[in-house]
Amino acid sequence: MKKLLLVCCLVCFVAGGAARAQDTSKPANQDLEANALPDELLIADAKKNLKAAQLYYTRKAYVGALQRCEETMAVFQRFNKFDEVLYIAGMSSARLSRKEGKQPPTLAPEKYLILARQYLTQLVQEHPKSGFRKRAEEELRSIGEPAPQANEK
Repeated sequence: MKKLLLVCCLVCFVAGGAARAQDTSKPANQDLEANALPDELLIADAKKNLKAAQLYYTRKAYVGALQRCEETMAVFQRFNKFDEVLYIAGMSSARLSRKEGKQPPTLAPEKYLILARQYLTQLVQEHPKSGFRKRAEEELRSIGEPAPQANEK
């Protein structure tokens, strides 16, 4: 349902943007205000997905947690809690690779292990000041992957 709403909003926004591009009677600042709306929708959707992912993760429903995180990662990478999204995605993937949790895995354990390494490495490299960094490094070491050097920004 929310995907449909998001797609509809984006289609309306794109169609409206094309119509506005032809209309020169509006001041330029109205276009800036109109462009802010999709970001607000994306932020709200990202927050909702993160909250659902947290709930799934605490209930050991790692497939659901991973799906919610991947949904957010695909749409809105500027989310201010993106480090937490990466952490939950990485840890859920790591646990699914060990066949833990209440939901049956949908991929082979090796694929989940690759995803875990990818998400946790991205967390360590792109968010060096994150509160999740140390736990991500520990998990990377436990799955046999040396923790990458953090890029200080």
